[in-house]
Amino acid sequence: MRNVKLWRVFAVVPGVLAMSAAFAGVVINAPVDVIGNLFAGQFAADGYGTNNYKDWGNEPSVTVNPLNPMQIVVSSFSYGTSSTASGANYFYSTNGGALWNSVFTAPAPRAGVGIPNDWRFAYDSGGLLHAAALGGCGTCNIYHGTTTNPTSLAAWTWSGGNGTATQINTVNNPLSAGRVDQPWIAVQSGGKVFVGYDDFRAGTDTRVVSSVDNGATFTIDTRNINAPQLTNSVNPGTRVATDKAGNLYSIVGFATTNSPDGIHNVSYYLNRSGNNGATWDFNASSVVGGILIDSGVSQQLNNAGTQANNLWFAGVNDLRGNVTAVAANNTGSRVYTLIGKKDGTGVDRVYLVSYQAVGSNLVQTSEVVVSPAGQQAALPSITVLSNGIVVMMYDTWDGQQVRVHLATSSDNGATIGTDAVEYSFVPLSLLAATGSASANREFGDYQYLDSEGDNFYGAFAGRGNVNAAGIVTTSLIDPFFFSGSASRATVPEPETLALVVIGLLGLGLRSRRGRASIRA
Repeated sequence: MRNVKLWRVFAVVPGVLAMSAAFAGVVINAPVDVIGNLFAGQFAADGYGTNNYKDWGNEPSVTVNPLNPMQIVVSSFSYGTSSTASGANYFYSTNGGALWNSVFTAPAPRAGVGIPNDWRFAYDSGGLLHAAALGGCGTCNIYHGTTTNPTSLAAWTWSGGNGTATQINTVNNPLSAGRVDQPWIAVQSGGKVFVGYDDFRAGTDTRVVSSVDNGATFTIDTRNINAPQLTNSVNPGTRVATDKAGNLYSIVGFATTNSPDGIHNVSYYLNRSGNNGATWDFNASSVVGGILIDSGVSQQLNNAGTQANNLWFAGVNDLRGNVTAVAANNTGSRVYTLIGKKDGTGVDRVYLVSYQAVGSNLVQTSEVVVSPAGQQAALPSITVLSNGIVVMMYDTWDGQQVRVHLATSSDNGATIGTDAVEYSFVPLSLLAATGSASANREFGDYQYLDSEGDNFYGAFAGRGNVNAAGIVTTSLIDPFFFSGSASRATVPEPETLALVVIGLLGLGLRSRRGRASIRA
């Protein structure tokens, strides 16, 4: 819970995007410290530098308006509200991330329901901004809202009520009232909105609710597994994603034993629905439900840990949202998952597991390690560009610094083509970042990548890097934003080259960009 006193100050702020990497068709712009690029007056008035709580970048997400990619929203755990007459804060840019507003325009879903807890934002194809928010914790429920104007408090609408008196405007199952966690939103053309979440009313259940009217109502509520797992010692890390062919995907992770020390045997599962979540294609593929991606030992959710003695990532972030991510290309012909497990030396690393649609099945084509050897890796996110290039973000810890990585694959996940360190920093102590001696997550449970066309956009939590012009963020954990693009190499891939050769032999010249199976 992070409901902090609200100062209502609005400002347009400068942020400079400078190229930091360009190689093999990948261009990554330098990250922008969002808090550090506020006007000095707003920074001071909002108390970003003087508040006891300094963890402003916790659990960041980013979404880009497809009708106008200059409009970008970055959210995190910043100032909150439990009032319908005032708003929780998120960050909004109208010029592609060069300038930012700190806007206080997301009202509480209803009076007394505090936000933000976990929340994620997503623009749909019509330019409508959606949010899925965990509100009112300790009796947590999930709420869905939309706005046509991110700078207007009055433009927000919280919808999706299931009609019960105790759950006005909530979207989670009525039986799970007060027992849910980790909402994850995905949208699809045609007014489709999906929210995946954890349900802890009896054991560990994972569910997805679906709307086909832009979130006005959520009429489908199903499990994406076969049944609740009665023995599970990790958070499932429920994540959902869509393609442009009408498919919905989910990934979850379950541990086979209870382990308070944070060392677990975790199995990861992939599922797909072609009818808005009403039924799931691969429930029969495993006892749990879904395709078994892989299993392995993973260091996460260390309940016995304290700030002084723990097995947390970088010593400051217990992984209570698992190590999972999922994305598909536009046609659904390729699906990609990121999972976490220890390698043969006992180091937690991030792996990319790739699938190809073959008939009605998803067939695993490759599993490759993404993160470097000898460094603990966590907090993965993934997106697929229109040209089929897979872009991944993750953090590593080498015992001294956290490094935020950007990696790509241009051969359907068979190999990792590029990997660049976008940012590095020494984390704060948890006490310094949060003001609490019992806090266990400095970065939160996730960070996020979004994409439009061949451009990608990311948000991550990092230690501030600004110390000038009246603003000092070096003692803060801030949301950082960056953007970039990736294009295919001019040398054809083998599959494309074969077609060119056939054409030159007189069988018909056919030009194409990338692989036809992965084009929109």
